[in-house]
Amino acid sequence: MIAEPVSLNFGTAAWPHTDDRPLTRTVTYRNLGTTDVTLDLAVSALDPAGRPAPAGFFALPTRQVTVPAGGTAAVDLVADTRIGEADGTYSASLTATAPGGATVRTAAVATREAESYDLTLRAVDRDGTDAENFSTTLTGVAGPAAGFEARVDNEPGTHTLRVPKGSYTLNTAVYQDPSDYTRGTDWIARPQLDISADTTVTADARTTRPVDLTVPGLDRADYGGTYYERATDIGRVGNGWVLRGFTGFRTAHAGPPVTDGTLLQTWDAHFLKDATSQYAVAFGGPASTVATGYTRHVRADELATLRIGLGASAPGKTALASPFPHLPGAPEGNGFSAPQPAPGTRTFHISTADGVRWLSKFNQFGQPDEWGYPAFEGGYEMTRPKRYEAGRTYRETFNTGVFGPLLGGGAGVFRTAPDPATGEQHIVGSLPLFADGQGHVGLTAGTSATTTLYRDGVEAGRNDDPLSGTRPFTVDAADAEYRLVTSATRPADVAAATTRVETDFTFRSRQVAATTALPVSTVRFAAPVDLASRVPARTPVLLPVTVQGAAAGKNLASLTVSVSEDDGKTWRTLKVDHGTVAVRTPEKDKGISLRAQVTDRQGNRSALTIHNAWYGS
Repeated sequence: MIAEPVSLNFGTAAWPHTDDRPLTRTVTYRNLGTTDVTLDLAVSALDPAGRPAPAGFFALPTRQVTVPAGGTAAVDLVADTRIGEADGTYSASLTATAPGGATVRTAAVATREAESYDLTLRAVDRDGTDAENFSTTLTGVAGPAAGFEARVDNEPGTHTLRVPKGSYTLNTAVYQDPSDYTRGTDWIARPQLDISADTTVTADARTTRPVDLTVPGLDRADYGGTYYERATDIGRVGNGWVLRGFTGFRTAHAGPPVTDGTLLQTWDAHFLKDATSQYAVAFGGPASTVATGYTRHVRADELATLRIGLGASAPGKTALASPFPHLPGAPEGNGFSAPQPAPGTRTFHISTADGVRWLSKFNQFGQPDEWGYPAFEGGYEMTRPKRYEAGRTYRETFNTGVFGPLLGGGAGVFRTAPDPATGEQHIVGSLPLFADGQGHVGLTAGTSATTTLYRDGVEAGRNDDPLSGTRPFTVDAADAEYRLVTSATRPADVAAATTRVETDFTFRSRQVAATTALPVSTVRFAAPVDLASRVPARTPVLLPVTVQGAAAGKNLASLTVSVSEDDGKTWRTLKVDHGTVAVRTPEKDKGISLRAQVTDRQGNRSALTIHNAWYGS
């Protein structure tokens, strides 16, 4: 016995459901045997929540059917979407049982549409005709509409969508030339569209106005962006643009103002002044409408000056650095710059209004790869954005020594609690080993490492993770002495300063109830290096030494600092005097290496070796 079709789809019954009509679908049973077969029929059904469906939602007009030998018989299944309160998809299983217990099952689904309405959309070009090149995006953000998405692209005329009741954002872009935004691009933004009835919305490019954002002496941005965002039931939802300047770009708000305080909008623009200097400005904050056009002529007395030192300890490098704006309540804005040789300095004239803070980032590049693009070799960034005052000059330096481990701010070695599902518990290192001399965290391409964990003097595990936090070691619950040893090396042709870092942490640990930072320590050295991580040869240097981690402050029991001028073959112990040690820079192009051994008052021991911390010049 077979049934055709194997499943039934009753489709979607449009809201409201008081006028719905029962729908019928037919199953045909085919008897391949030589005797008539009488089938007992039954239907079971579930509502959208997986509970038994209301009686009568799916119904059988007959409970039995006889299928003649070699023939067929038809059975109707009826779905009545007027029955029930829950909207969504109902499912059913129609079971036909033959004498002896053999069964044939047919699946069925029927959907009751939630409260929904017709939304008719139209995009109009600058000349008043239906736009040919456009994109409209609809996003549901509240009520039953939350999570609903629809898009219409490049189809002139009206388009009717069936959408759930609720709140939406609606954004339309109209292009004069999709391949060249500067020839005319219109953004019509409707950050709040409430649907509770059939609705028609026209996005009209004729309502937009131009963007005029300038800085002293420059009236065309090389790079710019604008973005709006609303706090909604599904989180923060936004829409925006990143552009090669604002030429030809126009904007308009559509719909009523947003009066509940959930809307903000930001602008940023970046202007190249010359080969080593530029402007970076950002504005915005809470708003009731998306800007219909935008005009701002920035004055020199509104700006701060930020000079970013571009460090490089190996020759033949270029660097790309940029501050990124952080406006209150808004996500990080855009950064933009142009590459320049490193070592060097790049000057940024940055805005200070609207509570903006700036977080600078740095990338180093080497020789071009096989496709002609400079090879990325590493990058650093500030750990938090900074506020700058108009009229003042500031300096940030990246990628100079002394490079080394950094503890604090979430960086360290940790013991995890037992996993509720598996019971496994771990020790894991998660700290930067090559933080630069200013404490910026980053990475270097080509870094290799070996990390080993010892338990009571016996190797318990080994991996190639440079304490990135991604390769934990599994440990048991018992109290034990652990030793975590790491050696990380980076290519000298990428970074000649600090070519290798070695850390050695010894501590006791046992099972914990929650993730716990383990008592490890490190030392930071503040050398007066230049942008190439060099100090004049044979120069006496007073080197500040700072202990971080468990042994910091009054918990320091002992600190020993040593220096080597032969890459660690021999060491000379230095006197630590009020947090400094006195060293003499080696001959030109010779490196100096540093070693520190730290013990805290609880007996936990840490050791650090930095090879080629800086060079003589």
